[in-house]
Amino acid sequence: MQMLKWSKIHVANVPGEISLVAGLVMWATTIPGIRRKMFELFLDTHYFYVLFVFFFILYVGINYSCMMLPGFYLFMVDRYLRFLQSRQRVRLLSARILPYETLELNFSKSPGLSNTPTSIMFVNVPSISKLQWHPFTISSSSHLEPEQLSLVIKSEGSWFKRLYQMLSSPSLMERLDVSLEGPYGPASTHFLRHDTLVMNSSQLTMLDLLHPLSGTSSGFSNLQLQIEAYVTGEKEPTTQNSKLLQTIWFKPNASDAPISAILGPNSWLWLAAIISSSFIIFLILLGLITRYYIYPIDHNRCQIYSYSLKALLNMLIICICIAMTASATVL
Repeated sequence: MQMLKWSKIHVANVPGEISLVAGLVMWATTIPGIRRKMFELFLDTHYFYVLFVFFFILYVGINYSCMMLPGFYLFMVDRYLRFLQSRQRVRLLSARILPYETLELNFSKSPGLSNTPTSIMFVNVPSISKLQWHPFTISSSSHLEPEQLSLVIKSEGSWFKRLYQMLSSPSLMERLDVSLEGPYGPASTHFLRHDTLVMNSSQLTMLDLLHPLSGTSSGFSNLQLQIEAYVTGEKEPTTQNSKLLQTIWFKPNASDAPISAILGPNSWLWLAAIISSSFIIFLILLGLITRYYIYPIDHNRCQIYSYSLKALLNMLIICICIAMTASATVL
């Protein structure tokens, strides 16, 4: 019966067990076979981190949770800012229908936003699914195209098929609502330490190899490139695959905005202001609640007021302070 015990003033077993199960589920989906073949499952199950952290804090109490508070607090700030970014509608300039059921989406971008090689963006098309977010590698360089960001999307999965059907349909499409989150990356830049690189790729993975070469426009003259390209196909091209390229231009909308840094050009300064001000407000509210609500009940004996309820109050105050200061800064 100890497994079902939820102690009021000591360690509670039930939230610890829930946190353990959530952690095991996330760990199971990180197995390479599952992560690569079922990425959407991998991504969705990792939202269990909310349950993992929430019940972990209820399990150990807020006092022991302070050891992870700095990292958790910074993560919450970043996550909420990304959420605010994902709520915006970005300006989709055009879409190109390429051979072999491949799409290129071109977005308007603020010149102040720079993306590094091999960066990725998460894309959401509400008309297809309001919940599905899919990652794609950026195929443009912010140094060569400062006001445009391009994504090339390969033919894989039901989500892409619905998007491809929408764009390739005979009916004229004047507008497509799209939300973006990112950019994230790069995963690694260790290759920049070498003087000579031998790179092999196929299909759209060649984009990842071309990114390091497109870092700056002035660097091309200093590069000694030897390129060998072989155009092959796994099967004979059909009539559909052999059709000419098609470009769809979308009408601008006043509610759309170029892709930009969520906190503007001086993002580091605004981020420091959000972190410091929200934490100061958190300490003030925590002190007031402890003095005028918890102390009259418990009188600092830690034997009456519930550990779990105290942890819940602290988490609620943290979320309110971060949401309040970040929203005020962005809006």
